[in-house]
Amino acid sequence: MNMDIKNNQKKLSKMIEFSSKFWNYGKLFSYFLFTFQHCLSANVYEKTTTLNLINDIELSLSERISQQVNVKGNITDESGLPLIGVNIHVLGTNKGIQSDLDGNYEFVNVDSNAILEFSYSGYLSQKIALDGKTNLNVVLKISQTKLDEVVIVGYSTQKKKDLTGAISTVNIDDLSKSVSPFASQSLQGLVSGVRVTSNTGAPGEGAQIRIRGVGSLSGNNAPLYIVDGIPTNNGMDNISSSDIESISVLKDAASTAIYGSRAGNGVVLITTKKGTKGQDVKITFNSSLGVQSQGKLTEMTNKDQYVTIYNEAADNDNAFLSPDQSFLIRKKITPEYATSLPNINHLESIFRQALLQQYHLGISWGTEKTTYNFSGGYFDQEGILLGSSYNKANAKMSMNTEVKSWLNVGLNLNVYSDENNIVGSSGDGLGGNGGSAIRYAFFRTPAIPIYDSEGNFVDKPERPDFFGDGYNPVGVLKNTDNVRRNNGLFGDVNFKFNLSDDFFVVSTLGLDKSSFKQRRFNKNWGDQNRINNPNSLTISSNLVSNYTVSNVLNYKHTFNDIHNFTVLIGNENIVNNEEYFEASDRDFVDQNPLLLTLGNGKGLDNSNESSSKSVLKSYFGKANYNYDSRYFVSGVLRRDGSSRFSEGHQWGNFYSASLGWRIDKDFLKDNTLIQKWMLRAGFGAVGDQQIPNFAYSSLVGRNYNYPFGGISQPGNAVVSLGNESLTWATSKQADIGTDISFFNGQLEFSFDYFHKSTEDMLLRISMPSSNGYASAPFFNTGNVLNSGYEFDVTYRKYINDDISFSIKANASFLNNEVTQLEAPILGGRIDNNVYATKTEVGYPIGSFYLYTQEGIFQNTTDILTSAFQGNNIHPGDVKYKDINRDGIINELDRSHVGSSIPDATFGLNTEFKYKNVSLEIFFAGAYGNKIYNQINTDIEGFYRPFNVTQRYYDERWTGEGTSNTQPRASWSAKSNNTKPSTRFLENGSYVRLKNVQLGYDFNKAIIQPLNINKLRIYISASNLFTLTKYSGLDPEFSTNDNSKSEGDLAAGIDFGTYPNSTVILCGLQLTF
Repeated sequence: MNMDIKNNQKKLSKMIEFSSKFWNYGKLFSYFLFTFQHCLSANVYEKTTTLNLINDIELSLSERISQQVNVKGNITDESGLPLIGVNIHVLGTNKGIQSDLDGNYEFVNVDSNAILEFSYSGYLSQKIALDGKTNLNVVLKISQTKLDEVVIVGYSTQKKKDLTGAISTVNIDDLSKSVSPFASQSLQGLVSGVRVTSNTGAPGEGAQIRIRGVGSLSGNNAPLYIVDGIPTNNGMDNISSSDIESISVLKDAASTAIYGSRAGNGVVLITTKKGTKGQDVKITFNSSLGVQSQGKLTEMTNKDQYVTIYNEAADNDNAFLSPDQSFLIRKKITPEYATSLPNINHLESIFRQALLQQYHLGISWGTEKTTYNFSGGYFDQEGILLGSSYNKANAKMSMNTEVKSWLNVGLNLNVYSDENNIVGSSGDGLGGNGGSAIRYAFFRTPAIPIYDSEGNFVDKPERPDFFGDGYNPVGVLKNTDNVRRNNGLFGDVNFKFNLSDDFFVVSTLGLDKSSFKQRRFNKNWGDQNRINNPNSLTISSNLVSNYTVSNVLNYKHTFNDIHNFTVLIGNENIVNNEEYFEASDRDFVDQNPLLLTLGNGKGLDNSNESSSKSVLKSYFGKANYNYDSRYFVSGVLRRDGSSRFSEGHQWGNFYSASLGWRIDKDFLKDNTLIQKWMLRAGFGAVGDQQIPNFAYSSLVGRNYNYPFGGISQPGNAVVSLGNESLTWATSKQADIGTDISFFNGQLEFSFDYFHKSTEDMLLRISMPSSNGYASAPFFNTGNVLNSGYEFDVTYRKYINDDISFSIKANASFLNNEVTQLEAPILGGRIDNNVYATKTEVGYPIGSFYLYTQEGIFQNTTDILTSAFQGNNIHPGDVKYKDINRDGIINELDRSHVGSSIPDATFGLNTEFKYKNVSLEIFFAGAYGNKIYNQINTDIEGFYRPFNVTQRYYDERWTGEGTSNTQPRASWSAKSNNTKPSTRFLENGSYVRLKNVQLGYDFNKAIIQPLNINKLRIYISASNLFTLTKYSGLDPEFSTNDNSKSEGDLAAGIDFGTYPNSTVILCGLQLTF
């Protein structure tokens, strides 16, 4: 019995110590009850024993309260260097202090039997019992995890502290807190030198990623994506964010040259989660449910204001008609008629609140020789635009087993399937004329109802001369079926042969296979009997297969404990197969979905089918050497051969060299401020082969008719001219940077300056019309320079067990300039043969090339004393600047007035933790970019009776001195007032609160009895507010569907982009 009592007293003492943590919570009594229950379970039933235990509790508590001491000491690392700002706190209390600049500390009035915990970032924590001591010196050891942190760098891994290239890693915790299901969008603002822009806010849309600028005029400027060692054509959005273990972004040639010809735009390396050897079964479940709503909507005029504007425009135009032009007089809307009209906000009518939900389940475990990881997820999102939606299911598995001591076999497999209801995006064929439902909502005047008295959609109004004849945007959205289904499978089987302690070989067989089928049907509906717009069906499909085989020999050895070598050599073969089909039919008599098949209409046409194959063969090698982890040298050489070029031009060589110096190990050994200082520099060349297959060869097409003897005869024609001299474009890059760690990792700072010159770009050069049908050939011509600098700063502060916070900031500054080009290239088509951008030497890619609005003509004298703009110019019209001072306003007066490429991008992420509560606030933004608001050109240009913005209504010219920014209301002046000019060019800079998340982690003492290891609940909100001067729906977008084929030549032109939504959701994270 005495032995039982002693054992229970020891347990009780531990429980008292544990309970003291909850003293301030009023929970101590409940833990005493728990202790008594524990003691009783040891068969201690006697009353005397219970009384003795109570006495022991009282005595123990009184001793702890009454015996107070002062304790002091010094804290150093293993080399004897004082550690500044070490956190020291008394377990079970909220008492805490930090060590001073000399590593000294002093605690006053501490329980003589207290346990002190010493913790410091990057070091192993220690818990030491005082046992009455008043002097306590502590030596902290560096955390091996921190010391050995590795980064995926391309066919291998490398310790982060030894990197000589510009490589950024993404904190997966930051990634997981994004509300977006797409990992590409979640990267925004997290990595310096990387610009992430939402394509649109439509469901299923990922983001556009640009690493250190834009380097191609005609190709794809997206980076290369590598998932578990296998290149993928579908980016990173087919992987669930919950399945990602790590992301490395390779930004300079020193880090990307190992990928050769595919690395000109940078590389993003993704590693998915795996199991762990010896791990018990671990189950994770994540779920979230949220609601979306549109953010800021452009304020449009109401019915009465529109009537005012219409009548004003009629008066303005009628005033300048001659007597023989009386037939052109516009009738005005009478007050009586205006009273009978509805007042509809069509922009509001097309948006809705929409739900989104996502679920993810993961299971992993490991035996002594085999690891397993399985997961599955489902995401479902309604769009805020009527009719739009997206859903996706994905599953993943990975296994790795040690078959023999010399052989490991691994398997990674990912499958996905999604369905996207695409509506309302520009250029998707809605309404039969390539328009956009969002544009229609801007155009539609408020006096036109959505439905008639019988509930049918109203298309044309009763008086199109008053209210225009634009499509009903709600009707368009409700009567267009545009569904795209994607399926994919990618993964690999890998074999690791351990030849010796120093040598191993990894052989990998990879597959990336994807397909889509899209079905688009535009119905006849309402009163839309528009002769030129019959119903139509278009079906398209695509199948892409990539096969990868690679073999890599790795060697690693250290000589005399100071000479460290790693070498790898390898080869890789990649085969790409692609098949495409598209066909259209129209004039269906019956619109029953079951009867809508190709061939059932009256106009089967526009059929197209193609297939292609390309091969890339590569040999590569890389060597790293460091002397005593002080001086670092690295070199890479890769040779690629591509079937996209003709014989004699297929092979290219790519390379890099880099150096590193750990300054702190030579000059700062005893420094208490700086513990790590790496200086690094690198140079190299990578390539680009982004041209169509067989671009070196001229292609012949059939079904061309020629007149022969007065009779049209069928024949063939050259449809695309080839160039057998085509070869690789080359990107030569230099980088110098530094990484500094202060206060033993509490403050970290990285800085890079980069200079990237892309030479011999692959461009189509315009040919004279005498070439007939033939498309222009590709040539190697043109150079682009991207240069700038970037930095990252991280500060972490651990105050005590209850309170900590961190601040992470990054910024990038970029200058983009075309340095050589045969001839200027026009881009950004906004109308027939009207372009908004011009790319030429001395300016950025896709630079806006516009007339400059100098003001508004206030009177006739102003017109007569200014440059000649035409005969039909009146007071109230736009006045343009005479750039070349020849007295005439014409094309020669257009100039470069800005770029869609930001001067700077930035991100700021702050996280605060108090006990079990955490709060994260994340901002991202861009500065210095311009947006051309094409919507305003359409509606404020008075092409026809369209609605106008409230801004135009308030700022328009109505007489001398009333405005110098917005012209008079007039249809006759549209040719002058709607020239592509700075009138429609706006500041695209913005700061956006991307995400706010408030979370609570349940205490383990509460959840562990339920066999739960982690339980977290949170509420999150994204895109809560945006600070911007841009008047459109959203300053954050890439290119529109109207201009996708032009790529970055047309970036920053807003045709009515689907805006990003504000999202508020709650979520649950659970681990067993």
